[in-house]
Order: sequence, then structure tokens, then C-alpha cells
Amino acid sequence: MTAVPAPAERPYPYEILGLQPGDPLDDVLGVYAERSDADPTSESEVLRIQSPDGAVFEFTYQLYSRIGDVGINGRLVKAAQDQVTARLSSDVMEQRPMAIYRSIRQPSDELPEPLELKAQIEETYGSPSRVEINGRDMVLTYAWSSDGFIHDLDALGPIRHEETTRSGGKLITEYELCGSAQHYRNSVEYRFERPRDKLIKPGCIATFKVSYRGEPGMTSITFSLEDYELGRMHTEELDRQIVDALTGEEVEASDMDL
Repeated sequence: MTAVPAPAERPYPYEILGLQPGDPLDDVLGVYAERSDADPTSESEVLRIQSPDGAVFEFTYQLYSRIGDVGINGRLVKAAQDQVTARLSSDVMEQRPMAIYRSIRQPSDELPEPLELKAQIEETYGSPSRVEINGRDMVLTYAWSSDGFIHDLDALGPIRHEETTRSGGKLITEYELCGSAQHYRNSVEYRFERPRDKLIKPGCIATFKVSYRGEPGMTSITFSLEDYELGRMHTEELDRQIVDALTGEEVEASDMDL
């Protein structure tokens, strides 16, 4: 695969441990090395795509890189953790992260109260696009659209989506900009499809979410920074290179011992 130029500087200010989607993978690994003596864990997937006429394209795609993973047993017993995960692009974008996550679970007296955390986040980034508080549970959402920062998600109102059904009728659904919708993809994770029926959150550049959950004796805080524009760029370019590989080259005969 051929790498495309580095993406433009991201238009939003949000960071997790000083990292943003689109940063070089070496920057991510540098932060990992500062925070942990253990090697990062990762998961790779072999993607094999075959065209209708039998041409095959196969490559290995590293899905993510992570530090602080307590493993399945640690998650089952709700062990303390401070985990950082970068969801990576393929080699067409030099494995730059498209989303960065951090999950913290510690004794409650070692972490701030929800309103203390809210004050710190707002001091850094200003008022969120949405604040949801229910007791000791809290979610702060910062949403960035193609028109810039969304100051109030609730004030936007729903967007109508109309599509034609197989029977020829009209199906009208409503969805929220930078929210979830069944007719769109809501993740930057790559899956090859041709033709593509679903786009990745059109009109939404990125979301930064801070989630707080207080439990007896323990508190969990998660930070999620997802760049859907990078996800769309990655999907479009990887699709293009896969299709070119399947259709643009002459096939050499094998030399198998028959």
C-alpha cells in the first residue's frame, strides 16, 4: 500500500495525554514508553478481499495499540486500571490513530468527584456541547461538526433522513448530528464493503466524551476522542487502493508443481 500525505492539523483542541488522532504512531509509542515499562499490547487482523472474477488482495491490519490492559480476568474482578488505547489506521495513513481512548478505574478517594472533574474539563475546553448528570454518573460531550464547534447539541434538533425502500416506498428517520444513526456507521473501524451503503457520521468531524461513573468504593472515568473525518479519509483511500490492486494489474501465472 502507498501512504498518503499526513492529514492536516486537526481543527479541535481536545487531547488525551497530549495526543490527538492523526499524530504519528511514534508519538503515541513515545507516550506509552513514558507511562509504562511494559511493551504495548495490540491486535491485528488479516483482511482478505476477493473480487467476483477471482482476484485476491490480502494484508495484515493492526487494529489498535494499548498499554495498561488488565486482561479479561482483571476486568471480570473490576481491578484498578489506567488503560490507554489508540485505534490505528492502516499503512495507507502510516498507522496514525483515528481514535484515542483512556479508561481509569481507581478507588474513589484517589479520583476527583464528578463536579470537580467537570470544572477541570471546562477550564481547559470551555462549556461542553452537552452535559448529562444523574447522581454520580456524568457524561460530558464536546462535538465538532464541519461548521465548527457545536455549542448546544440539544438546540440543533433532529435531522431528517429519507431513503427509498426495496419496495419503492419512502422511509423517513430522524437522527442527531454527531449522534448514533442506524443508516450511518458510527465507528472509525475499517471493514471493506463494495458498494458502500453506509457512510461514517456525515457532517461530524469529531467527538470528545468524558464519562464518569461512581460505584461503592471505586470510580471509573473514560475519555474518548474519535475523529470521524480521519475515519472517512482512511476508508476512502484504503477502498481505492484495494480496488486498484484487484483490477489494475496483470496476473502472472503460478509455477506450482502440477
